[in-house]
Amino acid sequence: MSGNHDGNEFEFEKEVDIDVKAELEIDVDVDVDIDKDIDVKVETKVETDIEDNTAQFNIDVEAIGENTFVELDVFVLTTDQMSMITATGLSVSDDGY
Repeated sequence: MSGNHDGNEFEFEKEVDIDVKAELEIDVDVDVDIDKDIDVKVETKVETDIEDNTAQFNIDVEAIGENTFVELDVFVLTTDQMSMITATGLSVSDDGY
């Protein structure tokens, strides 16, 4: 800076030389072991006095082969006047015998 200057003027010089070297080595070893015990106890007591009008069904569907898929959707409705079960299902495979 010189001796004669306006209050808002100045000169500034700075030299910056930065040399950065970095090495990063990461070694990750993860071992996960999960062991769970689940105890389920269901107690059901149903007392009914129903006679006559009974509907019952059994389902057995099989698709034999490789790359199999199975799906079962069940809808249950029970009211004072009606009980109903609706089931739709699918069992498929790539190769049948």
